[in-house]
Amino acid sequence: MYVYKYKSLPFLFSFFLFCLISSSVSSQYTIDYNQSVRNIYKNIIDLKLSQVPNEINELRIKQPYNLAVLHLENYHDFFNLFINEDEKAFKRLVKNKNKRLKLIDKHLLDNNPFKRFLKAEINLQWALARSKFGQLFRASGEIYTAYNLLEENQNLFPDFIYNKKSLSILHSLVETITLPGIMKRLFGLSGSISLAKEEINEVIEFSKREPFIFKEEADAIKIFVLFYQANEKAEAWAYAQNCSLNADESLLAVFLISKIAQRIGENDVAIKMLENRPRGNEYSSFQYLEYQLGLSKLRKLDPRAVDHIDFYLKNFNGRHFIKEAYQKMAWSKLIFEDSPELYQKFISKVESFGDNLVDDDKQAMAESKRGQAPDRDLLSVRLLFDGGYYEHALELAEKIKGNYGEEHAFHLEYKYRVGRILQQLGKSEEAINAFKYVLAKGGNDDAYFACAASLQIGLIYEGIGGYKNAELYFQKCLDLTPTDYKRSLHQKAKSGMKRIELN
Repeated sequence: MYVYKYKSLPFLFSFFLFCLISSSVSSQYTIDYNQSVRNIYKNIIDLKLSQVPNEINELRIKQPYNLAVLHLENYHDFFNLFINEDEKAFKRLVKNKNKRLKLIDKHLLDNNPFKRFLKAEINLQWALARSKFGQLFRASGEIYTAYNLLEENQNLFPDFIYNKKSLSILHSLVETITLPGIMKRLFGLSGSISLAKEEINEVIEFSKREPFIFKEEADAIKIFVLFYQANEKAEAWAYAQNCSLNADESLLAVFLISKIAQRIGENDVAIKMLENRPRGNEYSSFQYLEYQLGLSKLRKLDPRAVDHIDFYLKNFNGRHFIKEAYQKMAWSKLIFEDSPELYQKFISKVESFGDNLVDDDKQAMAESKRGQAPDRDLLSVRLLFDGGYYEHALELAEKIKGNYGEEHAFHLEYKYRVGRILQQLGKSEEAINAFKYVLAKGGNDDAYFACAASLQIGLIYEGIGGYKNAELYFQKCLDLTPTDYKRSLHQKAKSGMKRIELN
């Protein structure tokens, strides 16, 4: 018996020593966004992705207990999938999600505010990645998980600034996501655009005082909230031109700022930015930017647009904007060659190629199924308007006015296009009259003109403080269900309804 005790004492001592050492080692794990981590993160958001895996491996060797490496790996996976839309890569990389979450649960204590934050970030990024591949149900679950993690973290650690970076985007979207109010209350979802603005501004102010890894990301979120949710387009554009996003060195900055430039009517700025975007072996092949350049040139009625769109179709192996690209090739054959035959050749490809998930692809599909080519002159007016060339668009519209009497098949579209031009030229009363005519005559059509006209009337009234009228026309927009652009039009109307609730 004595011998047994003698032998067991060293064993027990060794066992407890092992537990002590293991506990000590576990406590060494942390999240440290130090300069080395920041440098790799900067390469990721600049889309210099080719060198990142080697940099991450070196970081893991030099900082074996820094779990920030998991965040970097997840960012790299996300942007790789977001840009390339490679389904095989998605099936391979998605397995990393649970591995990373398990490591975080294993090595970080619950009283560490970075634990829930990092888990939420990983869930959010995979939700966005899944949406690229049509996994919307799974993506919704991950967004809900991320939301709860961040809200819990905010309650436990109200001064933890990192939380508000991600919460701001979720709070801005809660008001307009397509879920019944009872479902939002059931799942505990709440937020507002004003809260989102407050949160992201707090993050940005913090980044001015302290080193903050997500400074560029916070600026991008602020631009998104201002432009798309708060409808403060001029403020968003001004901020985009003066924030930390640098289009001279970041493809992601080129993507974000050029999209805003296109939508704000600064098409020439977008063309210049896209043509002069940074290039080199260290940058990812972001073919979508070539397509965006083609769209911008098409809106200027520049025949060279065809080369850029054709490059995208021949070189991009992803899923989205393929249908739209074939539609735009078809349009170019009408605009530049006046060829209904070539239009038909390209529009017929819409049904055979690409996915049908995003609004622009859905609209291209709807056009292909209608079997009716757009009116060539009105298409030119539309493209010039979309490029922000309002005076040129109005000049062309006036020139062709006599062709579109009440019996003409494209009469309502003509009135809608003129209304939009007048609206952008500041002639609000004339624009409202044109839109009301479209709404009265086209409310029962499947075309989107009446629904869009209602939205624009609402936006005009909101801009001049006529909130009751704005609410009335936002609701009219929501009551209409056009074949094309329904989701985006309704989303904008919902955002408008929420904004006027605050006034």
